[in-house]
Amino acid sequence: MRTRSQSHNQNHPQQQAPPVVVEPFNLEEPIDNPLVVNMAANGAGGAGPPPAGENVQPVPDLRTMEELCQPSLDGRGGPIAPIAIQATTFGLKNDMIQQVQNSCPFRGPGDDANKHLDKFLHVTQSMKVNGVSDDALRLHLFPYSLQDRAAEWFDRLPRNSINSFDQMAKIFLGKYFPPSMVTKLRNDITNFRQRPDESLFEAWERYKLSIDRCPNHNMLPVTQIDTFYNGLTLRHRDTINAAARRDL
Repeated sequence: MRTRSQSHNQNHPQQQAPPVVVEPFNLEEPIDNPLVVNMAANGAGGAGPPPAGENVQPVPDLRTMEELCQPSLDGRGGPIAPIAIQATTFGLKNDMIQQVQNSCPFRGPGDDANKHLDKFLHVTQSMKVNGVSDDALRLHLFPYSLQDRAAEWFDRLPRNSINSFDQMAKIFLGKYFPPSMVTKLRNDITNFRQRPDESLFEAWERYKLSIDRCPNHNMLPVTQIDTFYNGLTLRHRDTINAAARRDL
């Protein structure tokens, strides 16, 4: 004996839902679906944009590892910023570069930074290029005077951070002639003492060298002479006093 419900089920068999096909993500390619990107930005359970007034989290970088490892020109270039010049074409001549490299090389600590700048200015004062200012020419030539550790230091300076030769000189002296060195050299001058086995001429030459190494000592000439005289031995001071009395 069949019931009414059993007869109804035989006449109308139950239909099964079609299987759900889930396409797998390709982790080697970036996800371009805006919905997926929006869900990634707002959390896995996020549905739509965040409520007004809440901080929006930055969208994560979805580039592949291969894309991240590709070389880029962003952030590359030297420390010297582009400078406007009147010349339509500008290129440093080989003879200029070679003269700078051979006449005034600077290698780093141990070399005299002030002497290097003086020598560089002397060498480049006769170099001229039509349509290019002396400042721009010196600025582009100066890196060729640096060698070894000094060249490595220059290459590590921030990109496009130098706009004039005056700025370049200040940065250079700030690195290789800092205030601490100025203080030390000034102390060498003010605390000068003649050595026991040193002649008067040798003491004078050593004293002048100390003054030359510190061009910003800010000492008047009369103060320099007094400092040298007071640093001499008693015997040599008597010699100078006797010579001075004969000249009166």
